[in-house]
Amino acid sequence: MSKLIDVAVSHFNSREVRQMQIPEWDNVTVYAKNLSLEDKHKWLKRAKGETDEYLLYAVIFGLVDENGEQVFDLGDKVKLKTNVDPELLSKIANFVLEVSAPTEEEREKNF
Repeated sequence: MSKLIDVAVSHFNSREVRQMQIPEWDNVTVYAKNLSLEDKHKWLKRAKGETDEYLLYAVIFGLVDENGEQVFDLGDKVKLKTNVDPELLSKIANFVLEVSAPTEEEREKNF
């Protein structure tokens, strides 16, 4: 029998890339790479405890195109922070971070 760590690593490596359509941006489809705890730690450290900065880093470093290439870079940070709909950015960051309210189906499964 394999060690539990091997099972956990295999599970993480087999996760599918998630996608999101953004109607407000000409219906573009973007993807969220699978994040490790290390990824999230780096962003949180870089954000120095500032929630808005953490969300920006999630969008900048976690959002990719269909080829797995980042769609934003650090040079876009100021424009994202000052000239882009903050509610939409929060929605996208939550998608990248996999923050979501449970669906009705998920709630029913837990009972």
